[in-house]
Amino acid sequence: MTAAVGEPVVPSHVEPWRARAFDHLQDPDFLAAPFATFDALYEGPDIFWSSSWGGFWVLTREELIREVMQTPGAFSSNPVGIPGTPRARPLIPLELDPPEHTWFRRVLAPHFSNASVAERAGRVREIADELIDRIVVAGRCEYIADFAQPFPATIFLSQMGLPLEETGRFLRWNWTMVHAYDDPAARQVAAAEVAQYLGGVVEERARRPREDLISHMLAAEVRDRTMTPDEVVNVCFLLFLAGLDTVTAALGFSILHLARSERDRAALVADPDSVPQAVEEFLRAYAIVQSTRTVVADIDFHGVRMRAGDRVLVGTTLAGRDPAVHPQSATVDFDRPTKRNLAFGAGPHRCLGSHLARHELTTAILALHERVPDYRLADDAQLRFWGGGVLGVESLPLVWR
Repeated sequence: MTAAVGEPVVPSHVEPWRARAFDHLQDPDFLAAPFATFDALYEGPDIFWSSSWGGFWVLTREELIREVMQTPGAFSSNPVGIPGTPRARPLIPLELDPPEHTWFRRVLAPHFSNASVAERAGRVREIADELIDRIVVAGRCEYIADFAQPFPATIFLSQMGLPLEETGRFLRWNWTMVHAYDDPAARQVAAAEVAQYLGGVVEERARRPREDLISHMLAAEVRDRTMTPDEVVNVCFLLFLAGLDTVTAALGFSILHLARSERDRAALVADPDSVPQAVEEFLRAYAIVQSTRTVVADIDFHGVRMRAGDRVLVGTTLAGRDPAVHPQSATVDFDRPTKRNLAFGAGPHRCLGSHLARHELTTAILALHERVPDYRLADDAQLRFWGGGVLGVESLPLVWR
């Protein structure tokens, strides 16, 4: 592997033996086998430096990753991503640190609680069934394009009170912003178009409120004041980015596993009540989010000299597959005794939408297996994966009788 930006450079404060080639965005070897590449990182220092994409630290142990996530005073969440630069529009509340982060999270929390998710359960199942209806009789589908992408997108649009016919446009925007690392200009254009669209919706809701999340935010108070339209747009922007790609990716890896494992697929078909437990194991074994932090001030972190401004990759994938915590970590075991994992992060930035995401994953797996209990990868399947902040399956052709 080589650095993606310029020649590899090891800063003077990095011990040479801690430097290691690693690029989780575009390296062909990584994209061919992302989880195997991550697994190989445990054979080496627990903390190492990658010179790719401007340089960043990588933590390979769950306890270290958890500690960084739970220490926002030393490791800031702004900016998000590698490569990451401060945005004109911060992703609220993700790119805010406490206490500001807490003010906005309190506004959103009631809409992503277990009770709120339960109220929307009927609509979520309805969306899943409608998508399954379109593919079941064909005997085959391209699961990512036919289900895993439109499913969370439709749920997002419904929650925001946006027209469902905009699904295709939102999916194109999402793909460009999240995956077009080699075309920063296209990413900027897509981001500007999303912000403009959402800005128009926010203006309309300010004039004519509805029973939706955008209207709620416009009326909500943050420290004895109402949220500004710009703040509402920035929150919506984050929910759009975070809610679509993550569920799509998690579904892709879960269904890919089940397409390859007749035993595990048959177990879920025979016992639908075990699906939530299976979802937890999928979230651990195929954790997808590679979070980032920025070192606030010079620090000695477990014997490693880190300098202010250094970027740190705190990957949920490495946390979930840490063999010191999860024996035989690469093996999917629905009866695994250790259920705790960092798939949704930890600390103040723990994923706000974790209840909704779990429900969407459970509903999607149940809906598919009730109608299509026996499926497999198409013989001509050419699996491709994407990397970056969220790992994912690009294409997943399935066939069934």
